[in-house]
Amino acid sequence: MKGKPISASIITIYDPIPNYGNRLQNYAVQETLKKLGVQTVTLSFEASILSPKNRLKHLIRLMRGSGRGNREDRREYRLKVSVFEQFNKEYIKTQKIKQIGDIRDSDYFVLGSDQVWNPMWYSSHPLKKDLFLLTFTQPSKKVCFSPSFGIRQLPDEWKPWFREHLAGFSRFSVRETVGAEIIKEITGKDAAVLIDPTLMLDQKEWRSISKRPSKNIDTETPYLLTYFLGDESRQAMTDIRRISAEKKRKVLPLMNPENPELFALGPGEFIYLLDHADLVLTDSFHGCVFSFLFGKPFLVYPRQGLGIDMMSRIDTFLETFDLKRKYKNSGIENEIAECSYESGYGILQTERQKVIRFLKDSMDMQ
Repeated sequence: MKGKPISASIITIYDPIPNYGNRLQNYAVQETLKKLGVQTVTLSFEASILSPKNRLKHLIRLMRGSGRGNREDRREYRLKVSVFEQFNKEYIKTQKIKQIGDIRDSDYFVLGSDQVWNPMWYSSHPLKKDLFLLTFTQPSKKVCFSPSFGIRQLPDEWKPWFREHLAGFSRFSVRETVGAEIIKEITGKDAAVLIDPTLMLDQKEWRSISKRPSKNIDTETPYLLTYFLGDESRQAMTDIRRISAEKKRKVLPLMNPENPELFALGPGEFIYLLDHADLVLTDSFHGCVFSFLFGKPFLVYPRQGLGIDMMSRIDTFLETFDLKRKYKNSGIENEIAECSYESGYGILQTERQKVIRFLKDSMDMQ
């Protein structure tokens, strides 16, 4: 392949639902490959909530009086979608597809990161189970970049499908140890446990796309940032009130739709708020990742209200980077304001090299 640039199509969860971790890991995959000299495009296959078709559905619901309770019909949610779509246009090179036949040939198809192997998402779009197992291309073009199952056990009804199509991969990487165990069970092969792509970029690289929120959001006064994707548990709410009072810090609740200006912020503002927080309280994997990267104190709580256990990747992250004390229920003594992550940063350099070696081997680079 000497003499011409390597091309790669990135296949990840690229859906209309605004999710900070999802968009930032997509950007990180793109930038990591770019540093290896690979020309990338991310495949986009789901219709925007703001598309003409979905706008019409929105208007019909409003006319029928049934739109009030739908998340997609709330003004702040639609504003957030718009901000995320602007981020995609500015930072992520994409190709829109409607069917498998629309996919242009690439030297490689890079799968990941995010929960592309979590079959609970597959029912939402007919292309997902083929796209996310790369059923449409030959084995030599299939590359895993830290994909995740996001669950501790693969449902029995999905095991035959995964067994058939994972057989077409020559190398495996996953984002958590539980994922490696699932791969071993299904294929009998070993999988490299690699870090999430967001950990491949340093502070300077993330700050290059950081964006200060509007003046209506006070980031000058010291603050606690809360970032909960599930419900705030009673334990978390108690801690937020107590720490805020003890430390005399205001609280910025990032995911609270009752605070529309905060709720509608984009990925760039998300990075800024984490970078400038005094303390982060979260149930989010990427809340932990960016707190670690920016050297911020944080506490992580079990996710509530979703009915499924999504702690496996957080467990792996905390274990890998000597951060188990940051889990609220670890039983390990932890000073709230402590952020001495030197040992973790040393490990991070080694883990980054593992990713580079894996990608180079997978794409036949010298």
